[in-house]
Amino acid sequence: ARDAADVDKSRVRVFTDVRPLRAESSLAARPRASPPSSSARRLRANPKVRTSREESNLGRNLGTDAMATMTLSREALSIAPWASKLASAFPARPGATLRNPDEIEDEVDRETARLLAARAASADAATTTTTTTTRSTAAAKIPTFFRPKHDESFLALELRSAAHRVALQYKERGLLEDDELEDLWNVITSVVARRSGDPTAKVAPRATPDGVPLSEDDAAALATAESRIAYDELCVVRDVFVRRLNDAEEEVYGSYGGGGGGGGEKRVAHYFSPRTFNRFERDGLGRINGRTFMEFVVRHVALTQSRINLGCHDADADGWLTEDELEAFVGRSVTTMAALQSLTAGFMKQYSRIATRRFMFFDDPRRRGKARISNLLSGDALADFNELHAAREDDPSLDKNWFSLASAQRVYKSFLDLDLDMNGTLSKAEFKRYTFDVRIADACNAQGLTDVFVNRLYEEHSLKGPAAAKAYRAQSTRANAAAADPFVAQSLERRRKQIASEMDFTAFLDFVLAWSDKNHPASLAYFFRVLDVDKQGYLTNMEIWTFLKSVHVTWTSDPENYDLNMLDVRDEIFDMVKPAVEGRITLEDLKRCGCAHTVIEILCDHTGFWRYDNRESLPHDDEEEEEEDDIVELMDDDGIKF
Repeated sequence: ARDAADVDKSRVRVFTDVRPLRAESSLAARPRASPPSSSARRLRANPKVRTSREESNLGRNLGTDAMATMTLSREALSIAPWASKLASAFPARPGATLRNPDEIEDEVDRETARLLAARAASADAATTTTTTTTRSTAAAKIPTFFRPKHDESFLALELRSAAHRVALQYKERGLLEDDELEDLWNVITSVVARRSGDPTAKVAPRATPDGVPLSEDDAAALATAESRIAYDELCVVRDVFVRRLNDAEEEVYGSYGGGGGGGGEKRVAHYFSPRTFNRFERDGLGRINGRTFMEFVVRHVALTQSRINLGCHDADADGWLTEDELEAFVGRSVTTMAALQSLTAGFMKQYSRIATRRFMFFDDPRRRGKARISNLLSGDALADFNELHAAREDDPSLDKNWFSLASAQRVYKSFLDLDLDMNGTLSKAEFKRYTFDVRIADACNAQGLTDVFVNRLYEEHSLKGPAAAKAYRAQSTRANAAAADPFVAQSLERRRKQIASEMDFTAFLDFVLAWSDKNHPASLAYFFRVLDVDKQGYLTNMEIWTFLKSVHVTWTSDPENYDLNMLDVRDEIFDMVKPAVEGRITLEDLKRCGCAHTVIEILCDHTGFWRYDNRESLPHDDEEEEEEDDIVELMDDDGIKF
């Protein structure tokens, strides 16, 4: 397009030099007698591809030919006396013929229009090509999904750490303390009591379980017990509570403190907004339960405090915590927990590993070595861990809590009991005894995990833990000059095979967590990798029969057992799971069926298969405790509370 524009300017400049002469006087021009130059022929043949030297030669030739063919009239000489000298400087060539000026003008117009059209077409083609190339590039470009962390200077790291620490401290200052939460509940109950004592207040009619309507006094007392509160009453609670917060802060910090200028309203404004009020269930009068609202405030304060505590260990402030950072968080938190007062310094390291592994197993499903803080806050693990702050050490409700001291000691003792050679790791023969149950030892002769399952488990999952596996891979790839000795190489190979067939404490914790909660999505993904031998993403009859065959061999080896048809067991498994595609059990099918724990025990454990086969004769142990009823304080006619 640029070449065409340059050529166009040169051609137009040549012809416009002739145009005024014809307009002012009837100039007579004759055509070029000699054939055009080679540059002019190349211009007409291909006007788009020319060099600057050819363009300049072309303009000089055209100007010379045009001036040579001119025959000036008297009118032209009278208007422009210098034209005669100009014409004499370019004498007419021999054999030149005269041309009509109108023909020359028409030729100039046609040539100019052709060049302008060629330039426009070239510009359109260039625009279309650029747009197509841009679209193709945009369509083929992969979006950025990984941003590596660049090495920062020491001052930049210190600045970010200081800013992050100040932000967490600012958030922590806005949280409500325990006495302030109690004061908030007192304000709510006082506002509800004033509303209930008003004789003009309308109370929603209620009835007894038998259908007998309650009196207005009984309904008012029941409404007071439930602490039903409307939004306008909640605004009154806000004003009273904010006034108390401001007074308390001004009393502590003085008139120049942080609370005297309305700091209390900023701390609780989000609790009393209409958006928060509309999240709760309302009755016919548009009121919500005050107890539920108070539980929401307490829960929000606890979660915010947990977020601040976790953020203190987030070194790079990216919202993720590595396993080492989580272990530091656990070590710092146990010092303030009432339920861990008996934790000794010698068991502190093992307890931190046990507690941290619970967070990493369920909140790091992709095994990236880090967990997102938002997932930690929304998960059950952190809630169980925070229960130890207020619970007593002898509280029986903590027996099934993974983070309790009794549970951690029980898990560590089971590992030591399985480690017969006391080398710190478990061999396959030692690990198979994990599911051995002494209570049914007389009835079930063959117990423990199956050989096929144990072999697959050692193949699929990290046997040395994340940190130990990384160190082992680095050690195995490191060049060792002593390995050139055949005796040393043979010893190293023997040691490598021994390590590959052992399981350390970290991998053992993963298995215990998965086995204790088989229906959890993380546990199902853990076991599905073991069962999916062909890596097809689903279990076929071949995989099911592979694991059942190991169970069947052990079953038939006991003469007291009856002959069991494993094909019927296989059909029972497919009937329990009910896969979406017949003959293919996927991970989603196991999550949906609700009986995945039974399927895993049948395929992987001799003891579990024996329990399943004798499920009708065995007593049913209720592993889940019944939910406790809400304790309601009542008073009899004599004024005695019960």
